[in-house]
Amino acid sequence: MKRIPIAAAKRIAQDYGYDQVMIYARKVGDDGVEHMTTYGVSKAHCAAIGKAAAFLQSKIMGWFDASR
Repeated sequence: MKRIPIAAAKRIAQDYGYDQVMIYARKVGDDGVEHMTTYGVSKAHCAAIGKAAAFLQSKIMGWFDASR
C-alpha cells in the first residue's frame, strides 16, 4: 500500500468545494493497515480537521493517545 498524499485530499477539496477533507483508508486482512490523510484550505482549517482526525484516531480507532 502507498500512503495517500495530502495533494489527493487537496484535489478533493478543490474539485468538490470543501474547506476540510479527511480520507480514511483500510486494507483488510492479515496484511491489513489503516491510513488517514487530512487537508484544510487554511491554517485554521488544517488545525480543525487535524483535531478531528486525532480524536478519531485515538478515541475511536485506538491508534494512539492524542492528548500527548
